[in-house]
Amino acid sequence: MTFDGFRLAVFVAVVDRQGYSAAARSLHLSQSTVSHHIAELQKEAGAALLSYRQGRIRLTPAGHEVYRSARIMLGEQESLERAIDNLREGKAVPLRVGASLAFEQPYFIHQFVAPFLSAHPDTMLSLQFGHSGTTAQAVLDHGLDLAYVLNWQLPAEAVFEPLGSAEFTFFAAPDHPLAAQSSVSPEEVSAAGLITAPTTAVETTFYRDILRRSGVSEHGSVLEISGLQPRMLAAEAGLGVVGTFVPAYAVLTGRLVRLTLDRPAGRAEIGLVQRADDEASQAQLTLAEQLRALDHS
Repeated sequence: MTFDGFRLAVFVAVVDRQGYSAAARSLHLSQSTVSHHIAELQKEAGAALLSYRQGRIRLTPAGHEVYRSARIMLGEQESLERAIDNLREGKAVPLRVGASLAFEQPYFIHQFVAPFLSAHPDTMLSLQFGHSGTTAQAVLDHGLDLAYVLNWQLPAEAVFEPLGSAEFTFFAAPDHPLAAQSSVSPEEVSAAGLITAPTTAVETTFYRDILRRSGVSEHGSVLEISGLQPRMLAAEAGLGVVGTFVPAYAVLTGRLVRLTLDRPAGRAEIGLVQRADDEASQAQLTLAEQLRALDHS
């Protein structure tokens, strides 16, 4: 069965806007037209997709499935329309690259992204940061062209090309007591208070394992914040110590001071996830080669 794309767009609007009238306003349609399309869609699906309880629009189990698939389909349609518009206007098709949240750092922009774009001014780069597993999955789903990730919780079908490893490193504000020490012990780091991801975050299990491998107690957390950059900003404000992976090539800048652990810290493997080579553009191949050229030793 083929569902009408416009009808699916109306359905998504009703769910997102939490009502028929709000969806009608956003789509510049009458409420009766919106109601008609929802009724026809449910007829095509052979099941109720929406229910109205306690003054709110709610998805039925069947509605959840249709909504999830509709969002994916409509997103791909929008991407296709943008790609066609770019081709008509003579613009480059974006090179879609995903990177682990660990690389959401100034050094990655300055030492890799900026030099790449400077050398390839005709390439339109679309860079997305996210968890390694979901980023790698996006490559398999054709949402991204390439992923630069940590080898953790990757999809079983993902082909991971190892490039090297990164050391888990702790940082503190310049005026933090530990910042003046030539080296710090895991006990001192834990006692100083860690700024960590929420316990419900995707990376929590991996993060705790790395802390244990670094000799640091996971119970030293004094603040939980979602997202690496907010955690780094909290450390800059003197709220505690933050840890993240740092590859060998990174030239660190900013207000935070790198703490030297008095023993080997935990490490994580870094690498690339791509689809088959015959699908890769020249820009993608060039970008992958430049990532390989970075010092990951």
